[in-house]
Amino acid sequence: MLQAPPVNPARSYAQALERVRDLQTLDDDRILPHARTALLDHGERTPLAVVLLHGFTNHPGQYREFAPIVHARGANVLVPRMPEQGDRDRLTKRMSRLTAESLLARASQAVDIACGLGERVCIAGISSSGLLCAYFAQYRADIARAICIAPVFAMLQLPYAGSYALTRLMLALPDFYLWWDPRLQERQHPSSAYPWFSTHALAQTMRIGENVYAQAKRAAPSAPSIVLLTNALDPAVNNAVTHAVALNWENRRPGCVQECAFANLPRNHDIIEPDNPHARTDIVYPRLLRFITETP
Repeated sequence: MLQAPPVNPARSYAQALERVRDLQTLDDDRILPHARTALLDHGERTPLAVVLLHGFTNHPGQYREFAPIVHARGANVLVPRMPEQGDRDRLTKRMSRLTAESLLARASQAVDIACGLGERVCIAGISSSGLLCAYFAQYRADIARAICIAPVFAMLQLPYAGSYALTRLMLALPDFYLWWDPRLQERQHPSSAYPWFSTHALAQTMRIGENVYAQAKRAAPSAPSIVLLTNALDPAVNNAVTHAVALNWENRRPGCVQECAFANLPRNHDIIEPDNPHARTDIVYPRLLRFITETP
C-alpha cells in the first residue's frame, strides 16, 4: 500500500518563499553546490509556476541549462532536490534509505510551494520523476499540466507483468548496487550524478508507477492536461505500457492527454541532461518549453 503524501498548498508568495528556504536548509555541506534545491523567481507571484523534477540518481543540476530558459519566459521555476541524491560522494550508499513515500512527500512539498509561486502550476519530471508527475496528474486537480518525460511504468522494455515481478524480486532480495554502465563504472557521465544505483531504491520508484497504472484503470485523472513525452528508441522503458496508461486516462477524461514520441533521437533514456551527447537537447528543449509555457 502506497501512503499518499499530505497536501498543503502555499497560500501566498511569501509563504512559498519561506517553504523554499525550509527545503534549502536540507542541503548541507555533503550536497554539491549545483545539486541543491534551486529557485529562479521574479520577486513576485507570476502567471505560471513550474516545478522541474530531476531523474533517479541525478540532482537539480540536470536542469541547469533548461531552467533558465523557462525562467526567461516569465515563470517562477522551482527545482527541488529529491531525497538522498546530490551527494558530493558519487559512490555513496545513502540511496538505500530512499522510499516511494519520501519521494512523493518531497515532490508534493514542491507542488504545494508552486501553488504560491504562480497562478497556474505546471510540473515536469523525467524517468522516476516522470512517475511522480503521473501520480500528481492522477490525484491533484491544482496542477494545470503534468509533463511526464520518459516515465518508467515498465523497465527495460519488459511487459508490465515482467517489470512488476522484477520489482517484487528486488524488494525481496537484499539491497545491492549496480553500475549504470559496467564498462564505464565511476567514469559514467554526468560527472556529478551517481554512477550506480540501489536495487531497493529503484524498486521503490517503481511502486509509484504501479499505483498510477492501477488507479488509471479505475478513475479519471484529476489534472486537466497531461503530456507524455517519450523517445521511441528509449532502451530503459516500455513505451507501450506508457501508452496503455494514456489510453486509460483518455477513456475516463477525453482530451486530457497528449502523447509526443520523438522518432528522431538516438537510443537513449536521459533526454534532458546537457552532458549526455545522445540527449539532443537542441531538439528536446524547444518541444518541452512549448508544452510548459502554452496554456492548456
